[in-house]
Amino acid sequence: MRKLSFQFISLFLIASLLLVGCRENKKTGIKATAVEKVAVDEFKVLATYLESNGDFINSASVPAMIKTKEVFENRGNPKYKIIDLRKNEDYAAGHIENAVNVLSKDMFNYFENTLSPRDYEKIAFVCYSGQHASYTTGIMRLLGYDNVYAMKYGMSSWDKDLAKTKWSKNISNDYADKLEMTANKKANKGAYPVLNTGKTKGINILEERAKIALAIPYKSLLVKAPKLFENPTNYYTVNYWPEEKYNMGHVPGAIQYTPKKSLGTATELATLPTNKEIVTYCYTGQHAGFVTAYLQVLGYDAKALAYGANSFMNGVLKEKGKKWYPFSAKKIEGYDLVKETELVN
Repeated sequence: MRKLSFQFISLFLIASLLLVGCRENKKTGIKATAVEKVAVDEFKVLATYLESNGDFINSASVPAMIKTKEVFENRGNPKYKIIDLRKNEDYAAGHIENAVNVLSKDMFNYFENTLSPRDYEKIAFVCYSGQHASYTTGIMRLLGYDNVYAMKYGMSSWDKDLAKTKWSKNISNDYADKLEMTANKKANKGAYPVLNTGKTKGINILEERAKIALAIPYKSLLVKAPKLFENPTNYYTVNYWPEEKYNMGHVPGAIQYTPKKSLGTATELATLPTNKEIVTYCYTGQHAGFVTAYLQVLGYDAKALAYGANSFMNGVLKEKGKKWYPFSAKKIEGYDLVKETELVN
């Protein structure tokens, strides 16, 4: 009898739940289920998480870079890890002693399952020019790895022959006379990107977005100066300089955003468009790499100007001085390369 009573009570409770779960809203006429999935604004959750955990892109820590000389002096230091992001064949042809070769698309898994990141004082990412390394460093910093750095100017600052194929080949003064002096206004604040990772917690949304951002071939995230100057209306161009330097001349149509202060939900992040390519430029393209990483993780269609202002006004930057970060042969240290391989695929 007890068993029968228990079964009867159980059936009654299930039926009651079904009735409650399927009841009709008298106002709307729409039937509601017992368990409704609560909509999550993933962008808001992610942005809040990032801003509450160091707000890296608007902090004094960005750009997180390490000088080539420091990497050279610590290439045998067990507390330093050097990770070469270049193609396997380029790494094999010559790389920094003790550097391992890991592609950006594999970095999340490498840090999670192969490397013990906290065992190192510093982890240096190395690429061809410093821009790809900045992008990867930016993403890993957002994930909480505060001991990762991008090596300045990449392998172009290590070896003169490598510099010839990248930095030396791509700097110019070709558009120095095309600069605009008129200030352009920021767009009105609008909607943020819509994210659809299916996750509800900030850290989990971040991890999914980081994996996506790391998988993008970095070359596809670069815009070169001729394309930008010849088609300025195709882009929302961000000048990532202090206002006084912006007023001295900028890419036509470019809009000034103050470094380390302007890309927050409480400041001017909402003025960036969600329906247009955003191209950020700085002096060298390296700080812009960090910005591009941040915006990609947040869901924007973000890119960086290859080699920054050095790609179109290098001569002017040299005239203005070192605070404008002009690239020159003085940046090339001329260190030796090694060819033994330690590939991590």
